[in-house]
Amino acid sequence: MNLIRYIFGEKVNYNKNEYKEEFENLRISINMQRAINIAIILALLNIVLIIIDLLIYKPMRIYTPQYLYLYYSHLIAFHLILAWFAFLLINRYYKKVINEKIICYIFVYMIMYWCIFMSLNAIYINGQTSAYLICALVISARLYSTINEGVFLYLTSIALFISGLIIFISKNPSLLYGSIVNATVVTIFAYILSTVNFKNFYKDFINNKEIIKKRSELEEINKKLIEHEKLRGDFFANISHELRTPINVIYSAEQVMELNLKKSQGYDMSKYLKMVKQNSFRLIRIISNLIDITKIDALSFDVKFRNLNIVKIVEDITISVAEFIENKGLTVIFDTSIEEKVIACDPDLIERIMLNLLSNSVKFTKRGGSILVSIYLEEDKVCISVKDSGIGIPDNMKEIIFDRFIQVDKSTTKNCEGRGIGLSLVKSLVEIHKGTISLNSVISKGSEFIIYLPDELCFKEDVHENIINLEDSRIEKINIEFSDIYN
Repeated sequence: MNLIRYIFGEKVNYNKNEYKEEFENLRISINMQRAINIAIILALLNIVLIIIDLLIYKPMRIYTPQYLYLYYSHLIAFHLILAWFAFLLINRYYKKVINEKIICYIFVYMIMYWCIFMSLNAIYINGQTSAYLICALVISARLYSTINEGVFLYLTSIALFISGLIIFISKNPSLLYGSIVNATVVTIFAYILSTVNFKNFYKDFINNKEIIKKRSELEEINKKLIEHEKLRGDFFANISHELRTPINVIYSAEQVMELNLKKSQGYDMSKYLKMVKQNSFRLIRIISNLIDITKIDALSFDVKFRNLNIVKIVEDITISVAEFIENKGLTVIFDTSIEEKVIACDPDLIERIMLNLLSNSVKFTKRGGSILVSIYLEEDKVCISVKDSGIGIPDNMKEIIFDRFIQVDKSTTKNCEGRGIGLSLVKSLVEIHKGTISLNSVISKGSEFIIYLPDELCFKEDVHENIINLEDSRIEKINIEFSDIYN
């Protein structure tokens, strides 16, 4: 029952398969090669049979004219095979003007009808119809025919063969009925064999494609796992460095203070206390960034959107760091094309974003350089630009600069530390605002980071809510964000 269900019940609808064209090309290619092999064998066989006809069967032609027909059939078959080969070569020379599927089936029908004639002719010689039966079985076993192709081939061939039997041996009912039964049974078996072969071939093809596809997916996953493992290794190496450096500085400062306290009670420790404080801020900054990145990844980051004047927020942040930046020998300018623009935002996150971008500009801009902060509208977006005249970012880094632990080669900037956590966090914070961030940069001329925030309001707060200016809190945030910039 399973075999019957497999043969007649299970449909193969490869016309809707994504591999249809590739499968069909492979099927035609295999069928064509096998047809060529069969043609070569038949050509050689006919040469041998022609020799046998001339040496052995020639005297018998006087009594049995079918031997003469047999001789002619071998000659015709041999020349037809040669003509078919010539046609195939010409078609390939002219880059397959005719589909080779058609050429293959020309050969199949040519051989099938030749074998039908051979069988009908052999009935008069030895009463056998083996030529047709062998041909049907060989074609079903060696060539992959679709179900429709198989139905048409075997129906037409058995119909033609039975018609020939009725015409030539109708006067011998027992031989006629026996030959019809044998031919019908073998033809049905040949069709079943052809169908099973085709379905197995199709399933093997699909399974191989799926295996290749899965293998490719696994290789891609494995590649990503290797990359993630490398990033994980880099992560721990960089974090170890980031944590070890300020701890070493704090420990060294503590040792110096302890040593000098023993020597002199009036020793000025302000320099070392400043070092301790700055590196403590560095540790706080690193840990805060890591915690925030982890929260963002876990979708548990706390955000409080309010309708606020984004121009005032950015201006206040820029002014609050202006003195620090100017003490580094840089100029900072704030410019806006709009006096007021109320949008939905989290002021703490905007402050975090701006301090990080300004900190980066200070790190990578030499003394005498400048930083320009500007705000403008572009369609339905509020654009915040932080532009500097620093070292710039190479083209090969622009695509990955927002990845974690990616940093421009710091060989040109010896007065700063950092391992690229900040820009990754900035991008995440901007995306929390449903915004985007882009980079324009030219080596040795500077970089410009542009934040695009949607011009939207939220409906939980008053549009003109004022910001409580916690100056002490902002000063501490500035000290933390700029803690990895040395004097």
